[in-house]
Amino acid sequence: MSGDGVVAHNRRTYTAENVDPTRTHLNIEYCYTPIEQAYHELFDEALAEFNAKQKRKDRCIENYYEKIRDGKQEKTFYEVIFQVGNREDMSAEGENAELAKTILDKFYRSFLERNPQLHVYSAHLHMDEATPHLHIDFIPFTTGSKRGLSTRVSLKQALADQGITGEGRSLTERDLWVQKEKEALAEIMLEHGIEWEQKGEQREHLSVLEYKREKRQEELAELTQQTEQKAQEYSALEKKVEKIQKQNVAIEAVEKIEAKPMVLSSKVTLERSEYESLSTAAKKYVAQEKKEHKLQKALDAAHKMIAELKNTVADLTRKLAAATKELSEYKSVRNKLNSANVEQENERLRSRLRTYEDVISRNNLWSYFSRNRGKTTTRDENR
Repeated sequence: MSGDGVVAHNRRTYTAENVDPTRTHLNIEYCYTPIEQAYHELFDEALAEFNAKQKRKDRCIENYYEKIRDGKQEKTFYEVIFQVGNREDMSAEGENAELAKTILDKFYRSFLERNPQLHVYSAHLHMDEATPHLHIDFIPFTTGSKRGLSTRVSLKQALADQGITGEGRSLTERDLWVQKEKEALAEIMLEHGIEWEQKGEQREHLSVLEYKREKRQEELAELTQQTEQKAQEYSALEKKVEKIQKQNVAIEAVEKIEAKPMVLSSKVTLERSEYESLSTAAKKYVAQEKKEHKLQKALDAAHKMIAELKNTVADLTRKLAAATKELSEYKSVRNKLNSANVEQENERLRSRLRTYEDVISRNNLWSYFSRNRGKTTTRDENR
């Protein structure tokens, strides 16, 4: 889950109806800083630098927190809520309560390591509601920005700084990040013998990594086709340029033309037929030059586009390889964890079976079990 967050509720400044106050002492407050103070700690230095560069006083920012709060581009903070299971299988009062607490505690500590661009200013693990769950409130920030403050609030850029980029509206940075966090939680769950049952997923059979790889393959195929088309256009343009270059003006005929000087004048005269030949040749030459120049420009543009497409294809090929490797590593880790858990469970069952067998042998009860098995068979047959 994710939401706007109510930090006062998370800190138990007041007790809501769904809270059992007799278990509130079991909660964990990992950290808490008033959000205004957190903003001062994160952004005051960058704010002072920004204001010092302003030549007009009305462009200075007096309070960065209030600017973000009153603006529409960014939220002042984000909250995510994580839990394992529900009240039926992971009740805060049931036998798995401590297990859920252990998993969420480990997840929180790993969350901080994975997300250096998300400043967590409030985090609480609740054990006094129906199901153990973890509230994490954070301010996403990016550094080295060329626009506005050098350190500023931005969820999109904060996630990009952590290497998470979206695939458009259908798969945003936030979608990918949430999925990665769920997968991180699922790995910790697997370490404790709990497998993630993905309920209500639109693409249950396809993980985000597989989906990402699929998209890369589609983009790569489309760009490869575009590159081939541009290469064909380029080849056709080259042939046109060669054809025009071969259509040389008959220079020899022009060179034979002789200009005759006029008496008492610096001007010269030409025979009409020679003038017409010279004029035609000049017009052809100019037309040829223009056409050749135009085609050369088209040729250069096509060449540039082909180079850009080839670079894009190469980049997508690298990304596809990375996505394939990431997916392979993820599946490998998952399979190893699954195998380890199955083997652990088998060993536990074998140990329990050996204990039961020892008890039966020490008390000479094998004959009793044999008789009971015979009776059971008879009852089954009668049914």
